[in-house]
Amino acid sequence: MTLDAFPKWARELADRYVSGAASLFLVYGNVHDWVPLREVSGTRFVSLGEFLKTAVFGKRDAVLFFDQGSGITVNPEAVTDFYRAVEAMDAVGGTSYAKKLPKNPADALAVLDRYVRTRISSEKRKGGVAIVVQFAHLVAPRGETQFMNQEDFRTLITLQKWASDPDFSRADVTVVLVTANLQDLHESIVNSPFTSKVEIPLPDEEERREYLAASGGGVKYEGLTHETLGAQTNALTRVDLEVILREARRLGKLDQGFVARKKKELIEKSCFGLLEFLEPRATLDAVQGLCAAKARLREDISLIAKGRWDALPMGYLICGPVGTGKTYIATCAIGELGIPCVQLLNFRSKWVGATEGNLEKILMTLRALGPVGVIIDEADAFMGDRSEEGDSGTSNRIFAQFATQMGDTKYRGKILWFLLTCRPDLLPVDIKRQGRVEVHIPLFYPQTSEEKVQLVLAMSRKQKWEVAASDVDSQWLEGKKVSGADIESMLVAAKRKSLLDGDSKPKRHYLELAALDFIPATSVQEVLYQELAAVIECTDRSFLPEDYRKADRSDLLKEFRRLQAALGA
Repeated sequence: MTLDAFPKWARELADRYVSGAASLFLVYGNVHDWVPLREVSGTRFVSLGEFLKTAVFGKRDAVLFFDQGSGITVNPEAVTDFYRAVEAMDAVGGTSYAKKLPKNPADALAVLDRYVRTRISSEKRKGGVAIVVQFAHLVAPRGETQFMNQEDFRTLITLQKWASDPDFSRADVTVVLVTANLQDLHESIVNSPFTSKVEIPLPDEEERREYLAASGGGVKYEGLTHETLGAQTNALTRVDLEVILREARRLGKLDQGFVARKKKELIEKSCFGLLEFLEPRATLDAVQGLCAAKARLREDISLIAKGRWDALPMGYLICGPVGTGKTYIATCAIGELGIPCVQLLNFRSKWVGATEGNLEKILMTLRALGPVGVIIDEADAFMGDRSEEGDSGTSNRIFAQFATQMGDTKYRGKILWFLLTCRPDLLPVDIKRQGRVEVHIPLFYPQTSEEKVQLVLAMSRKQKWEVAASDVDSQWLEGKKVSGADIESMLVAAKRKSLLDGDSKPKRHYLELAALDFIPATSVQEVLYQELAAVIECTDRSFLPEDYRKADRSDLLKEFRRLQAALGA
C-alpha cells in the first residue's frame, strides 16, 4: 500500500514522523471505526490496529501492541527477539515476565521500554520498532498528578520519557497512543511539546460512498442509491453504516424514512444521549410579533438560499425574559433554513474527565453533521462558571472547547449556534464577542395591545380552542407584562371554567374572568431585570422597542445595577 493510498490522517502521521517532528503520536477521534486497507487484490476494511500494523508499520521489524485487556502482543516476526530481551530482564530483576507478561500498565510499559532500549543498544539491530498503546486514556487518565498512586506515576514517567528521548527518533522507534477523546488523556501528555496529535475524522461523503458500494450487496434500495445514501449519512461511521445495511437486509428494504430514523438513533446513542435531534414543525411565519428579529433571521436565510454561507454570523445569542419564545424562534428559524436541528443537553458528569470527553465527541459529530443548527438552552449555566472552585479546572476546559469551536471560521455556515438565555450578563465575554456568537437578539413580551391580542389568538389556535378576535378585549391585559406562556395559561384557565359550566365553546365571559384573575408567576422586578440585561446585550438598535431605542444607555445601566443589587442577582 503506497502512501498516496493512505487516508489523509495516516499520511499526516507518516509525514510528521519522517520530518522528525515527533516520535510519540496521539491518535484520536474516530478510532473505533473501520479503516480502508487498499491492496493489489482490492480494498479491505480493517480495524485501526490492523491498519497500523499492516500499512503504516508494515516494514518495521517489531510492532507491539498494549492494552489492559489483552496485555502485550507482538508481531510473529519479532517474538523470538522480544522474549530474549524479556528473559534478560527477568535474570537481572528477578521477575518472571517471560512466563506471563504483565497486564498492569506500569510493568507492561517497563517491559516494552527494556525491549526497545535493548534494541537501541545493539548495533546489529537496525530495523525499526512501533509501539501502539490502545485505550490510552485508561493507561494515562486525566487527573491531578499529586493524587496519582505510585504505579500510575511510573506509567506517566515512562510515556514522558518516550516522548522526549532523542534515541527513539534516531533508532526509528515510533509510539502511538490511541484514544477516542484527547480530553480523557493526562494533560501532561496532551500538552507536551514532544507529542504530535493526529485526528481521525468521521468519514466524509466520498468515503461513505466507497464503503456502501463495497458492502451494500443484498440490500434492496427504494428511492435511494449508494450515492444519495452517502450524502444523507453524514456524521455516521462505517460501523454505523454496516448497522443500517444489516437492519435493511433483515427488513428487506432500505428507504429514506428508515435511514433518517436510524441516523438519529445512532448519532444520539454515540453522543451518550447528550445531543438530541429536534424536528421543527413550523417556520418563522408561526412566530407572532418580534418583527425585527424575524426580519434579521430571514435576511440571513436569504443569503443561505444564494449559497453565501460565508456572509453568515457564527451564531446568535437570543436573550430576554422567561417565556418570550427564545426556543421557539430558534427552532422556527432552523426549520425555515431546512437544515438539521439539534439541542445540546446537560453533559456535565460527576466523573473527572468525562465531561470534557463527552463534549469532544459531540463537537466532532457536529463538525461532520454540518450544516446544522445547534441550540443551547440556558447557555449561561451550560457554559459553566469559569470562576468555580473545586472542579479541577473542568469549567475552564469546557469553556475553552466551546470558545475554540465557535471561533473556528472554517465552520462558518456549517455549524450555526443559537445560544438562549434570560441572563446574558452571566455568559463569558469571550463567548459573546464578535467572531463567535456575533448577533445578539433581544426578545420582549408583547409591547402593544394589538400584539397581545394577536398572541391570544395564536395561542388559542395552538390550544385547539380557537377564540374569535371580537371576543378579546385588549383592556384586560393593559399594564401587564405577559408572555406567551402566561397567555396560554390564561386560556387553559378559561377553558377549564367553561367546561366546568358545561360549555365547551370559547366565550368572552370566560376569557375576561381568566385574564382579570391572572397573576404572573414572575415578579415585575425580575422581568424588568431580565429585559434590561437583553437590551444592554443587544447588537442592533433595530431589535429594540421604541422606548429602549431612545433611552440613554448610562441610565439603563444604572437601573440594571440597581435591580441587580435588589434581587441579589
